[in-house]
Amino acid sequence: MTDRTGLTERTEPMDDTESTDSTKRTDDLDRPRNIAELPFFAGGSPISIPDEDPSDALLVHRRHGDGPTSATAPAAVDPLWAGGLDGSLPVSLPWDIVAGLREQVANLLAQSELASPSLTDASRQALAQAHIVDVIRSQVDDMVRLAGGTSAWDPRTQTAMAKAIFDSLFKLGRLQPLVEQPEVENIDIYGYDNVWLTYASGEKKRHEPVASSDADLMAEIAFLAARGGESGRAFTATNPILDMDLPGGARLAAVAPPISPRPKIVIRIHRFVDITLDDLVVNHGTLTHPMSAFLDAAVRAGKSIVVAGHPNAGKTTLVRALCNSMDPMEEIVTIEKERELHLDRMGDRHHIVTALQYRPGQGERTSDGSRPGEITLVELLEEALRLNAQRIVVGEVRGGEIDAMFQAMQAGVGSLSTLHAESPSNAIERMATLTQKSLNTSDAYAYRQIAQHINFIVQVSKVRDLATGRVRRIITEISEVGPGEGSRPIATPIFRADPYTHEQVTANRPRDETLAQLVHAGFDPALLIPTQGGAPS
Repeated sequence: MTDRTGLTERTEPMDDTESTDSTKRTDDLDRPRNIAELPFFAGGSPISIPDEDPSDALLVHRRHGDGPTSATAPAAVDPLWAGGLDGSLPVSLPWDIVAGLREQVANLLAQSELASPSLTDASRQALAQAHIVDVIRSQVDDMVRLAGGTSAWDPRTQTAMAKAIFDSLFKLGRLQPLVEQPEVENIDIYGYDNVWLTYASGEKKRHEPVASSDADLMAEIAFLAARGGESGRAFTATNPILDMDLPGGARLAAVAPPISPRPKIVIRIHRFVDITLDDLVVNHGTLTHPMSAFLDAAVRAGKSIVVAGHPNAGKTTLVRALCNSMDPMEEIVTIEKERELHLDRMGDRHHIVTALQYRPGQGERTSDGSRPGEITLVELLEEALRLNAQRIVVGEVRGGEIDAMFQAMQAGVGSLSTLHAESPSNAIERMATLTQKSLNTSDAYAYRQIAQHINFIVQVSKVRDLATGRVRRIITEISEVGPGEGSRPIATPIFRADPYTHEQVTANRPRDETLAQLVHAGFDPALLIPTQGGAPS
């Protein structure tokens, strides 16, 4: 007979000698006696848990047959099995068993939460670790009893199983080792067995399958989407489109049959959450010092800025850096469809941040096109105005968000947004098109809104470094939006990068009124004077 471990159970009785040997093997087996003895939970430094409160009291729990033991915080990942260069675990795990043990731990955790409804996130994770030890020890005992100690998982496999279960519950499951690779920026999954990783250098590499089938992949993504409680989202054949933020600041977009032949998942990993304009100058070469000083003054002067670029060009990272030029005591409200900015996680950089997120509705659309339970970006904006917001940051503008963006720029002191566009001039046309389509207005109205409320458009692009051959992100243009011929506004470049050498130079001076406001905010106008080589000093 075969049990859940995949091992064949022996049906013949054991004699006394064999029973004694088996008992001895069980005693000799390296089983953890407390939570610290399992390799996954051993180590000197804790795992970084987003939003963890350092003051959270550690739980005291009781395992089966043990006395009371205090649960420690999650410990560092053992480098022995944290994943090689290709992100794979050095042991081959039985993922069907991982799923079964995860379900056991989830049920135990649910029972614990019923008994203690006020558990914090850190306490939940510490309690889950204790349950993970229990179920792994029970599984090892079953394996020893059914097939002998030599067939049981060794400590390295137990460690990997513990990590896999923990990751499935609180992180990204089988995808977590891929996300943990420091150079991976994008993960593209075209069905369970067609997986590609894009690295910071621009290189793409194929990766091993991340599930046993498309159905298994769908189930894993659906679990990730649904575990958010009230903020959880559905991912099924009737809800085949999914957009969500992930633990650690990544973002997931997915589609599934019937609207695509196979499930397609894209995970974008934001490596630089807490970053400044100076960091982008010194460490990444994204812009020059004069450009950094110009943008810093623009933010301080309360100018509204749209950051434009292609997907994965670095728009969100630049918006974070721009936000870090704001006064730490300014009251900021961020409005996003999927949380990506995470300004509320930057400690002393921003003391008063309210991060609002769109909520999709469920069921059939009503007569006004909305779904029951849906909370739109415009509704979030109206609430933001009641929250004493001094700065309102609207995330990516893709459609109806354009109305929220314009209202935020009218109501706040210098708003920030991002937009998909290939140039500042193209950004103006795209915003005009979105305005006409979303608000059913004329082009004259759309152009007037753009001219009145947007001060600068910053274009970011991915380019290949001529010296190193690596892909990097740079600001290719900073343009001031001003009146043009007729009703259409124009984008006048202040700084511009050469399309071939990528050298960033001064192109024009801003309007006198604008320059005076920037100087008042601390900008040195001498930084706009080109050097003999054409680059700003």
